Amino acid sequence: MRTYRMVARPRPSLAAWLVLAGLALCGPLAAIAQDADSGSGRVLTLPECIRLALDNSPTLLMAEEQRYIAGKDVSTAKGAFLPEVSLNRNWGESERTDFDLTQYTSFDEQYFTFDSAGDSTAWLARMTAESGTADETVISSMGTWSGGASLNLFNGFSKFANLSAAKHNLRAVEADLGYTREQVIQSVVTAYFNLLRYQKLAEVALETREQAAKELERTETYFRLGSAAKSNVLQQRVRLENTKLDLVVAQNNVKKAFADLAYAMNQPLAATFDIDPSVLATDFAIDSVEDLYSEALTNRLDLASSQHTLEARRKNITTASAGLWPSVNLSANYSRSKNESPYRFGAQESENLSWGYSVSWSVFDRMRTINGRAQAKANARIAEYQLEQARLNAQVEVRQLHNSLVEARERVNVSRETIEQSKEELRLAQERFRVGAGTTLDVIMAQVNLANSRAQEVQAMCDFLIFQSQLHRAVGRSAWRI
Repeated sequence: MRTYRMVARPRPSLAAWLVLAGLALCGPLAAIAQDADSGSGRVLTLPECIRLALDNSPTLLMAEEQRYIAGKDVSTAKGAFLPEVSLNRNWGESERTDFDLTQYTSFDEQYFTFDSAGDSTAWLARMTAESGTADETVISSMGTWSGGASLNLFNGFSKFANLSAAKHNLRAVEADLGYTREQVIQSVVTAYFNLLRYQKLAEVALETREQAAKELERTETYFRLGSAAKSNVLQQRVRLENTKLDLVVAQNNVKKAFADLAYAMNQPLAATFDIDPSVLATDFAIDSVEDLYSEALTNRLDLASSQHTLEARRKNITTASAGLWPSVNLSANYSRSKNESPYRFGAQESENLSWGYSVSWSVFDRMRTINGRAQAKANARIAEYQLEQARLNAQVEVRQLHNSLVEARERVNVSRETIEQSKEELRLAQERFRVGAGTTLDVIMAQVNLANSRAQEVQAMCDFLIFQSQLHRAVGRSAWRI
């Protein structure tokens, strides 16, 4: 008696068993798939997620305020060329009390004079006599209106240097704002592709679980027909439970990736939404590293910011040297006053108009100007070194990202070939097990290899797109077209 005949005869029953197993698994697997892909039904594309992130980014809002401050610095530097005008109004009242002042009383006293003929002449004399003491209070007030204007004609070219430095600082802040914007976009792109990555890995885990469940049903059928041992069934059950655990982990990774995307969009408590998987399509094109170097040095906004910062520091040298030059100022003043005090000097109302110029030159300022100029030169050299270091960092970043892109592209190609080979390996392992020439471990290893190959393809594709986005930012392009 040969077991091969027993296996070959009930082939219709085997097909029936497989059909029944498939029907039995449709309900649970559909429920799992629905739970894995559950969402609100609202689909947000990558550009929509980027717009939401840009609209609500505190980082960008802080950068906007920095630009506002830099703009006001430019206005302040322009204002140094204008005259300074001031108006003043002073008014005061005083009350003075003198105590125990001697009081005097005036009276007329009549006198007579006689001439040689004996005729008399009467005349009056004004007399003053003390009448006692008393307190005396005097109230006086004084008000003044005044206005003045002054204009600096020359201050060692510092005003021109300050204006130029402020403009360069503004351009540097604007470049920083643009670079910060690209960093926000890149963070959203990375989180978006990571969510797609884990969703695809969850799909792979779900397919692997379905495959393990079908293989268990097939092995149990063989066991009932007597062509498989009990240990084979137990091994397949262990394999199925492991795939269930992998699916749970994959689904949890999807939830964590969604939380990361919501955080990148500055909406950590956002309701669940779906994303568009079509962004995974790419032609895997990569530019030459030499062209990328040139593009990065020309277009990177952080390098432009460093360049403008260097120019501003150089202008500060001129500002620090202003003390070596004379300062020339014009001035004019007008005042009008009204004094109601009995002790005033001059008229009750008066006005004054004055104008002139002044020239000052600090001959020795205890080395403040010399030391300040030396410090400004040192700051300019530091800015120059920082620019050079930023260029080196950009070149290294471009090379590393280029290498990562090439690696990811090769991984995609290899994983796709491996998937086809793993499918064939699984088919052969299943056939060998069916005819009794193979073991359950061969089938399980083939299943594991196929699942790993699919996961590696997903990982490589998402890595390529993330590295591509980072490379676009590194060479001065937009991290993603919106």
